[in-house]
Amino acid sequence: MALTFAAVLMSSVLLVMSASLSKTLRHKPPNECEWLAVTTYGDETIVSQTVSDEQEVALHCQVRTMNSELEKTNFSIIQPQYTVKLKIECNNQLYLLSSLGTGTFQTLIDLKELTIDSCKLNTLARESFRGLRQLRNLTVVTHNNDWTSVNMEVQSDAFLEELNMLERLDLSYNNMAKLPEAVFCSLQNLVYLNLTRNRLRHLELFHFGSSGQQKCGATLQVLDLSHNNFDSVNSQVFSHLSNLQELYLQGNVLSVIGDHGFDGMSALSVLNVASNRLVNLAPELFADTRELREMYLQNNTINVLAPGLFNELSRLLVLDLSENQLTEEWVNAATFTGLVRLVLLSLSNNNITKLDATIFRDLFRLRSLRLDNNGVQHLPENVFSTLIDMRTLVLSSNKLTRIDQFTFDGLPSLNQLSLDNNQIQYIDPEALRNSTDLEYLHLNGNKLYDIPAVLNNVPNLKTLDLGYNQITDIFNTSFPAMSQLIGLKLLKNQISNVSKGVFDRLPELHLINLANNKIQKIEPGTFDNNTRLVAVRVDGNYLRDVGGLFSKLSNLVWLNISENFLEWFDYALIPTGLQWLDIHGNQITELGNHYELETQLTGFDASNNKLTEVTGSSIPDKVQNLYLSNNQISKIQSYAFFKKPNLTQVDLTGNRLRTLNPQSLRISTVPGGRPMPQFLVGNNPFVCDCSMQWLQAYSVEPDRNKPKLVDLETATCEVIYNRGESRVLLKEASEEQFLCQYDMECAKRSTCDCCDFDACDCKMICPTNCTCFHSVSSTSNVVDCSGAGYVNRVPDKIPMNTTVLYLDGNTVRTLSTHAFLGRKILKVLYLNSSNVERVQNRTFLGLKELEVLHLDDNRVSTLHGDEFYGLDKLKELYLNHNRITYVNGTTFRFLQQLTVLRLDHNRIVQFPVWRLSPTLTQLTVAENHWSCACDFVQQMKEFLQYAADAVTDADQVRCLDHSGGFNIFSDNGTAVCGTTATPPQPDKPFNGSSNMIEGALNSGGNLTTPIKTVVQRPDILDYVPILIVSFSAVFFIVVTAMVVYVFRHEMKVWCHSRFGVRIFCKSTEFEMDERDKLFDAFVSYSSKDEAFVVEELAPILENGDPSYKLCLHYREFPAGGYISDTIVQAVESSKRTIMVLSENFIKSEWCRFEFKSAHHQVLRDKRKRLIVILLGEVPNKDLDPDIRLYLKTNSYLQWGDKHFWEKLKFALPDVPNNQRPKAINHKHHHHHHHHHNRGVHNNYSRPLAIHI
Repeated sequence: MALTFAAVLMSSVLLVMSASLSKTLRHKPPNECEWLAVTTYGDETIVSQTVSDEQEVALHCQVRTMNSELEKTNFSIIQPQYTVKLKIECNNQLYLLSSLGTGTFQTLIDLKELTIDSCKLNTLARESFRGLRQLRNLTVVTHNNDWTSVNMEVQSDAFLEELNMLERLDLSYNNMAKLPEAVFCSLQNLVYLNLTRNRLRHLELFHFGSSGQQKCGATLQVLDLSHNNFDSVNSQVFSHLSNLQELYLQGNVLSVIGDHGFDGMSALSVLNVASNRLVNLAPELFADTRELREMYLQNNTINVLAPGLFNELSRLLVLDLSENQLTEEWVNAATFTGLVRLVLLSLSNNNITKLDATIFRDLFRLRSLRLDNNGVQHLPENVFSTLIDMRTLVLSSNKLTRIDQFTFDGLPSLNQLSLDNNQIQYIDPEALRNSTDLEYLHLNGNKLYDIPAVLNNVPNLKTLDLGYNQITDIFNTSFPAMSQLIGLKLLKNQISNVSKGVFDRLPELHLINLANNKIQKIEPGTFDNNTRLVAVRVDGNYLRDVGGLFSKLSNLVWLNISENFLEWFDYALIPTGLQWLDIHGNQITELGNHYELETQLTGFDASNNKLTEVTGSSIPDKVQNLYLSNNQISKIQSYAFFKKPNLTQVDLTGNRLRTLNPQSLRISTVPGGRPMPQFLVGNNPFVCDCSMQWLQAYSVEPDRNKPKLVDLETATCEVIYNRGESRVLLKEASEEQFLCQYDMECAKRSTCDCCDFDACDCKMICPTNCTCFHSVSSTSNVVDCSGAGYVNRVPDKIPMNTTVLYLDGNTVRTLSTHAFLGRKILKVLYLNSSNVERVQNRTFLGLKELEVLHLDDNRVSTLHGDEFYGLDKLKELYLNHNRITYVNGTTFRFLQQLTVLRLDHNRIVQFPVWRLSPTLTQLTVAENHWSCACDFVQQMKEFLQYAADAVTDADQVRCLDHSGGFNIFSDNGTAVCGTTATPPQPDKPFNGSSNMIEGALNSGGNLTTPIKTVVQRPDILDYVPILIVSFSAVFFIVVTAMVVYVFRHEMKVWCHSRFGVRIFCKSTEFEMDERDKLFDAFVSYSSKDEAFVVEELAPILENGDPSYKLCLHYREFPAGGYISDTIVQAVESSKRTIMVLSENFIKSEWCRFEFKSAHHQVLRDKRKRLIVILLGEVPNKDLDPDIRLYLKTNSYLQWGDKHFWEKLKFALPDVPNNQRPKAINHKHHHHHHHHHNRGVHNNYSRPLAIHI
């Protein structure tokens, strides 16, 4: 008994706990999902905390994929009871296939509505929807058409008999190419079927007509087959659709509709076959569809309408025949007979040139008639007389020349009449006497010379357009009293003057457009009685003054007075409530605000004027968008933009700004939640002087009181002193280029206290006839005395802290000792072209920091040895184009950091250049009088051959003797020395001993003693065999080494393709880092080369051995994505980037800025991850500089090369056998088997595949 009681008690407790837990978890949604309550009317609201247990709910889930290789989706955890709606939305940017398994939703027994959106399904399999017996509405929209390689296939038994309650089925945007026969026949209650935006071709497969064995679709009311590939509608193909009310076939390729193509659809009310290729329609086509209300036949090529085609369609309300090829032969009195209920008729964009007088006799209920864009030349009298209910008549873009008195008789209800873009010259004053309710009249684009008198009969006009005519004058009597006229357009006429009172009888005028006339004067007060004016355009005229025109218009919001000849402007000329003002293209020199008025302007365009200065009072306080480009602005006052809290954009481009101080761009502090104002400052003649260096390091953060300079990266500046490029990118200018000119300056103001005295080292006084510049910190100090007229001396008082000194172009015959003493930080000294003949010893003593010395183009003849003493840091020395005949051996001994030495174009006979500093990287010695002595020539030749890379003119070095000499580098001069060496003549002594040269170097003396060259022939016959063997061995080794070196790349490729081994290669760090990358290669190519990539390149690489995982540009990338971001993501996720370089690629993809910028990263990658495949002939002139440089400095692959595939696979990364299958099936291109690797997530921990 006790045991039974305990069991009952425990059961009760568990039941209560289960119920409590069920209530707790009842509406707790799975991850990435949310519950919504479903009301009695089917609406969805947020689930409340007190929802009842029987409340029906909807579940919305946003997932990356559904049952893909990336993740599995378990729908069994969803609360099964009372869940009546389920919507699953996948990430459309993620290229991974989803799938539906058997009975995926079978636990959701109460589900009535299921939506699957953007999930890339390639199959709807059998029993995918098993168990959904209550389902009423099913939507599967995959958007597979974004990726043309993915089709959705529907299996024949995908829709089970369990779905017999289904009423609505949407399978649009799935890229379906075919469907099984009679696939929808099991859906006995289907009312709505949507198959738009697929690639279906055959209507017979649906079995909606007598041709099928099964009779399907009897319950259908709406059928949407638009935007597929159907090319014909055969007879009886819809004959079983007796309840169909709406049929949509637009956007196919229909060229034929059978005689009885629409038979059986007796309930059809809407038919749309627009945008097809129909040429004609069968006479009996609509015999069985007499309930039609709306018919859309526009945008075909119909040129024939069978007589009586529409006669039985007495219920038709809308008929659209526009954009066909109909003529008056087929559009006549019999065409519309019987259409007594027709309300809207469109015949626009056809070839109709005339109208039958009785063509509209049965259309007495017609309200809208469009005949625009035909060739109608004449309208018969009373042609519209039966259209008593007509509201809108459009006759635009025809060839009408006149409107007669009775042309529009019988149109008492006419509200809108469009006669624009004809050739009308005359309108009878009584033409609109019966249309007194007319509100909108368009007469623009005709040949009217006066305001037509017909306006007297239309007092209720609201809009009148007379633009683009030939009207020359308007008078006070031109416009009758039209108390309701709101808009008047007179633009593009020949009006020259507007007098006061001309618009007085138009009191309700809100908008007036007088733009692009020849108006020279508008009389003050002309608009005073039009106080309701909101917008006025007088731009494009010849106005010089607008005083007294607009100040009293308190309701004026928008004013355009641009492109005139205004020379002055003051804010007193405009009403204070104006919000947008355009005065661009005038000759205004100043934005005056004499009365300090506060306006409401938010948009202000004053570009293309002659403004010279921007001040705080010239800018409205509430302005948001300010355009001041292409003026003559040279100064922006400090704090000019301060206390303008609404600033969003300011355009200052194309002005004459040379300098800016930091306070000129100062703005009020912007709150953290608002974006920073954007300023444009490019295309100004900025000068890189010392006052502009702050702009190079410009930053908005952290104070948020400076605008964002969006084009600062492209802004250029003129280097105030630069003998090279005159303009550079401001952001790339070096600190030494930001200089300011001075006559006298203290180098360091904080520590220099002696500037009042002449003998002050930190006092910089520019020498006479010189120009001097210094940087902000005085670390750069340029003194330019080029061509200053100094004779036999250097300038006095050269500033002690000079860093660059130009003395070229003067006449300083002798450089005296200690001439530059004290200039301790001088780095560059120019003494070239100064007629220097002698450099005394220790001339440059004290120039401890000198790095570059120019003594070229002078007359120096002798270097004794101590001229360059103390130049320990000299790197470049230019002595070329002098007359040097003698160089002491110790001259260059102390220049231990010398890298560049030019000795060419002198008269040197002997000097041991091979004993110069080993730090030299550039040496020139040609065009001298080098000796032809054998020992010297031999050593010189050996040196030139050894140091050919450093001696840039080695191939031009010649020796000179009485016979003319020879080229030491290339001629066989040593052979001459070995056989016929001639002793020097007594009167022409020369030096030929290297020992004597060495002695001369050690003693500093000159080599003048003549010697004789003795040539001996030792007995070497005993060593001939050894020498032959040795030479042969050396020759063989050298040849082998050369062959290996020359064909090293081919050997690497051969060994890799034959044995899978990489020789002469070592694993680098970046190769180790590549292991976690998603793809082996990203292939970038032109869409026009897709056939080559998809048919040739990709199959061999993806299905070969080894198989590579590829990311193809046009196959993988999502439609509508940001191309540059996607390319960067793809490059970073791939071990290599393959660029298929063709003429198509250069002329299409590479022309797109975002495409090019994304590829520049990999072009400049030093790690050789780029593989270029040259496809066809690519003109070198069309190549981008970066691509041209890459092809010059790197190897590339040519399609068609017999070893193309071996070279390509060698360039690709190795694929370990244990990490990749032998082949991958890419039938549907779903090869992206992504894993959660550590390196493929962005900042939000989402996989890279989302973006590609």
